[in-house]
Amino acid sequence: MEKEIEIRSLNGESITISIAWHSSISKLKALVKESFLPAKNSPKFHLFFKGAKLRLESRIEDYQIEPGEFMVMVPFTKKSRQFSVEPDPPGPHTGPSKSSRESMVSSAADLAWLDIMNDLSSLSDVSQLDGAPSNFSPSNKVGGGKEGVLKVEGSSKLSSNTKRKREPENGHILRDILCSDFKNVFEQQTSDKIRQFVESAGCLSSPTKDSCLLFEEFFKTSNETEQCVCPSWLKRLLKNFTFLNTFYAFFHIQGKCMTWECIEGALKNRGRFGLDDACISDVENLSLLCPKVVVILGKQENMVSKLGSAIVIGNPSTDLSDQSGLTKMLRTARKKTPTSAVINAMEKRVVAFKTELRRAIKCCMEKNLSKTSIPLMLSLEDLILMKDGFAVPEGSEVKSAKTRSLASACHGLHSMEPAEMIEHLRQGIGKHGQIVHVQEIDAKEAMYVELPNNLSETLKCALNRMGISALYSHQAEAIQASLSGKNIVVATSTSSGKSLCYNIPVLESLSQNLFPCAMYIFPTKALAQDQLRALLEMTRGLDIDLTVGVYDGDTSQEHRIWIKDNARLLITNPDMLHMSILPYHGRFQRILSNLRYIVIDETHSYKGAFGCHTALILRRLRRICFHAYGSDPSFIFCTATSANPREHAMLANLQNLELIQNDGSPCSQKHFLFWNPPLCLGSKAPSSRNDSKNVELDVMTRRSSSIMEVSYLFAEMVQHGLRCIAFCKTRKLCELVLCYTREILQEVAHNLVGSISVYRAGYTPQERRRIEAELFEGKLRGVAATNALELGIDVGHIDATLHLGFPGSVASLWQQAGRSGRRARPSLAVYVALEGPLDQYFMRFPQKLFGRPIEHCQVDAHNQKVLEQHIACAGYELPLCLQYDEKYFGSGLDCAIMALKLKGYLSNDRLGVSSSKIWNYIGPEERPSHAVSIRAIETDRYKVIDMSNNEVLEEIEESKAFYQVYEGAVYMHQGITHLVKDLDLSGKIAFCQKADLKYYTKTRDYTDIIITGGDLGYPPVRASEFEKLRTTAQANACNITTKWFGFYRIWRASNRIFDSVELSLPAYSFESQAAWIRIPPSVKTAVEMQNLPFRAGMHAASHALLNVVPLYMMCNTFDLGTECANPHETRAVPERILLYDQHPGGIGITAQVQLLFGELLTAALELVSTCNCMSCSGCPHCVQVLSCGEYNEVLDKEAAIVILEGVIEAEKSYFEGKAKCCENSAAN
Repeated sequence: MEKEIEIRSLNGESITISIAWHSSISKLKALVKESFLPAKNSPKFHLFFKGAKLRLESRIEDYQIEPGEFMVMVPFTKKSRQFSVEPDPPGPHTGPSKSSRESMVSSAADLAWLDIMNDLSSLSDVSQLDGAPSNFSPSNKVGGGKEGVLKVEGSSKLSSNTKRKREPENGHILRDILCSDFKNVFEQQTSDKIRQFVESAGCLSSPTKDSCLLFEEFFKTSNETEQCVCPSWLKRLLKNFTFLNTFYAFFHIQGKCMTWECIEGALKNRGRFGLDDACISDVENLSLLCPKVVVILGKQENMVSKLGSAIVIGNPSTDLSDQSGLTKMLRTARKKTPTSAVINAMEKRVVAFKTELRRAIKCCMEKNLSKTSIPLMLSLEDLILMKDGFAVPEGSEVKSAKTRSLASACHGLHSMEPAEMIEHLRQGIGKHGQIVHVQEIDAKEAMYVELPNNLSETLKCALNRMGISALYSHQAEAIQASLSGKNIVVATSTSSGKSLCYNIPVLESLSQNLFPCAMYIFPTKALAQDQLRALLEMTRGLDIDLTVGVYDGDTSQEHRIWIKDNARLLITNPDMLHMSILPYHGRFQRILSNLRYIVIDETHSYKGAFGCHTALILRRLRRICFHAYGSDPSFIFCTATSANPREHAMLANLQNLELIQNDGSPCSQKHFLFWNPPLCLGSKAPSSRNDSKNVELDVMTRRSSSIMEVSYLFAEMVQHGLRCIAFCKTRKLCELVLCYTREILQEVAHNLVGSISVYRAGYTPQERRRIEAELFEGKLRGVAATNALELGIDVGHIDATLHLGFPGSVASLWQQAGRSGRRARPSLAVYVALEGPLDQYFMRFPQKLFGRPIEHCQVDAHNQKVLEQHIACAGYELPLCLQYDEKYFGSGLDCAIMALKLKGYLSNDRLGVSSSKIWNYIGPEERPSHAVSIRAIETDRYKVIDMSNNEVLEEIEESKAFYQVYEGAVYMHQGITHLVKDLDLSGKIAFCQKADLKYYTKTRDYTDIIITGGDLGYPPVRASEFEKLRTTAQANACNITTKWFGFYRIWRASNRIFDSVELSLPAYSFESQAAWIRIPPSVKTAVEMQNLPFRAGMHAASHALLNVVPLYMMCNTFDLGTECANPHETRAVPERILLYDQHPGGIGITAQVQLLFGELLTAALELVSTCNCMSCSGCPHCVQVLSCGEYNEVLDKEAAIVILEGVIEAEKSYFEGKAKCCENSAAN
């Protein structure tokens, strides 16, 4: 039987090893050496369990290892023994008997401590390790030295001065603390004294007087009144050190070792000691800044030759007893240590710490890291970088990682207009050059038209009560067309009043007759609730028999029944239409048989896979209405931003559709700011496991946190009375922005902390409704939101929008920015760039954004895989007939029916000709619609189950499952870390359990793409297609196969790879579509002649192409992928640039890529050639992508430029040659 043993190193790294229960410790140690990185780095080590060093000849079964217990790996270096300790005679081969284990573990605690001391004899100033007095000379006992580690510039003088100094002002408090009983340290009386002592240390003051050293250094010659100028982070640092220094002295008096466990226990009660939000990393920072003052045993970078009076944090499992010579000696030394000597040691550490800190700050300022004329405009990160030996390039424009502290944030609360805010930002938090562009968008006057004469008096009264006496020109045009029975699509700007384009004709029709019904379909619940509120307001007080019901996932069962029986205007979404209405259409007979209008708002949101599903759901709805209930409703589509609104609105497969796009609405003045976070120094994450050892030597410049930049901007808007929405891509980012902004407001305007909130999916319906209402009523000044607020929800007047990163399309950015400036008031939009290539592209070329047309909405309603799924659903809802249903589902219906027949989903009556056969659903699913998720195409999914309660945490698509769940994977759910313990491949279930882990995992994999028609993916060339498309790029079916062969374990704090694990998982294959272009052999030759790596250049060129696709098309981040070069393989690969559709079966976007391939190549070349990065592997701004499965290895920017130039030139030459041939043929 195997046993899982957890092994931990002294600095907290861990690994779990499976080994036979009867195996020896020697075998376990060998396995640790093979698989544990710290053991590979320090192959000489002992294993300890409960303080006892384990004998190599003993067996694992000899020790009672309970769940949650672990062994500790302690490295050593071979030294001559300073003490002679007779080991216990070895036991029998089976190990110690059960009766003797207890005494063996107890006595072995001393041996453990003795071994550690001897093995660390290079740190052998033992008297000072745990508080021995200064007159105790360890050199005669343990081989110590003459000099202590606290030797700093002028240290001898400082030490002598310290000895002559009188007791400090708070000396009596300190003496009371040190004389307290160990058990009482957490009691109120003692903790209050510690708190008082800690709070007195909030300034980097002189050891001889109370003046601020930084004031003397930087402000002495000014006319300023003498005061403390220490920034808030420095005050916090000093308080943390004071606590650690006091706590260590307390342990010194008590004759105990201070370990991580002791510190963690104290920090759990940090509020009692005045430490606020201190954590373990703060203690580690003290060691990084002053490694001679704070020594953490087990961390190589902190190992020093002499310990002197240093604070030493040892390993946590040693319980000292009085049975060894060393233990007795240490205890004797402690007993003779007077309190005054301990206080003297404390003062030495304070002097050394402050001296070193002052030196580092002065050095940092001389280097002028932050490039600012304001003294002390630096951060803790700056100092740590300096201490780590990072040099700042001469003449570089690098700025500090945190360009400002809370002390420099604006504390004003006066109201500002958007135009005023721009200059305020430029002079304040944006003074480091973050504002790279300001675009002024001029105001536009409205074009009004009188209310149509054919509107009823009832509706005219409703409009007058709302203050509407005239309509915008596009509103009047849309209303007239809709009332005449036409299908229409309204494509006008955000906040142009599109809701009236459908509300007026719907209400007019429903008020004239008691039977007609209407259906509103919105993509989100929030938008549905907003429109319900608007409808109720519009009809309030009117004599209209109109019952409105919202039918979505938040609707109770009781209310659903009421809606089916009473509602005349049904508000729903595509999901409910697919899952609840169409499969049970008989229950909605009253509504469907009288359906007069179907309204599809925010049509542009239906793109990609979701748009593909929605198109077929609408076709199923039209079919049911006509065949089952004899109704033929009119459609009203509304879209704010789309380059092809008419074509996109044809997703319902309508024969006639009138486009209305002459926007008559007014537009207020808008200032659009481009905000690029300043550069700072940082360490580059290792690209491979071998690089992880030297990560501290790899320095790169990167931009400071975009999240912090947005948070400061959010606080500024709220402080100065500008109602604001901060748009973030993910729920987690929303929560982070809210958290950071509240921290800022707590310091600068604490009364405004409660005036901001988060709006996102995942909240209860009641909480979402409350936030919407508070924002609309003005109780909230701002929200951090996902794209749930991007759509046309009316949240009242918004003055400013913040945009954390490019949202994925130009259309979405304009849609978000359009949320501000309603009510014809000036507005402000601030686009804050991330480090990604698209964001930096727009920061360098802002006019590319404003001069670029809106992208096309691409929906492939003929996708065979999706079509088959919905044909099965349609067959369940109503028998199918090719003759009558082809007009709804297109020419692919016949193939889909035949495929479903072979799969056993459909059967026919066997009578009549093929086109008139009736096909009935006979599939295995009781409700086929329940097996089709319209937000993703895949049907096969892996369940993630929490082993502690058998709760299903998530279902993951099969193609994505092995990226997230595999044995040993770190899986995140609701912010909680889980460890995947088992993966059931046959049942498609991953079992996991909660675990507090300090690392994350990332898979190692490769993907092969085979174009249908050839081994290397080169099908025959058809010149006629080239002439039509003006590109040699092709779009073909392809097979994608992904193989996962291992994963990395990576420390979260440092992004260092510390372990690599092999995996054996089945490959995943699917059919899809790809667009690609051949790289001519002459281009490959040109690359190799310049001694550039062709494979790396091809990889980089493909990345560059992938990076610019969203500039031309509406597609999600992971809709497309490319071929990534695997550094571990040397296989021959096709010489091509290829983009493939990552959805099984494809969603039709590669056909659009093929049409745009020439433009994409040109844009990719411009992106790469204009990037200023100096690295041959490029940067995130040009040829690196976050989704690269090979960690952006095997990239070469220069080779990519040569390849892109060569392919573009080859394309040009090809078509010039074709043109000449055509001219010659015409001449002849």
